[in-house]
Amino acid sequence: MICDLETTGTPRVNFAEEQKRKVMTLFLDAWDEACAQGIPSELLSEVCLYLALTDLVEDHGEDDVADIIETLPYRIRTGEFTMEEERH
Repeated sequence: MICDLETTGTPRVNFAEEQKRKVMTLFLDAWDEACAQGIPSELLSEVCLYLALTDLVEDHGEDDVADIIETLPYRIRTGEFTMEEERH
C-alpha cells in the first residue's frame, strides 16, 4: 500500500489508493445487483470492457489505448488480473 506520512508521523493512505478502493466497492455493488437481476457476468464483463475502452480512447486517443492493450496478454498470463484465491 502506498502511504504518506502526515505531520504527526502517522501513515496516511494515499488519496489515489483510497479513491480506487471506493470505486471498486461501488462497481462491485452494482455488479452484484446486476447479477441478482439475472444479468450474466459474461455480459457485464463485455459491457464494462467496452465502456472502459471507449472512455480511454476519448481521453487518450486510439494509439495510446492500443499501446496499453498490446501489453494485456502478458499481464494476464503473469497473473496481474487473477485474484489471489484463484491462483493455481
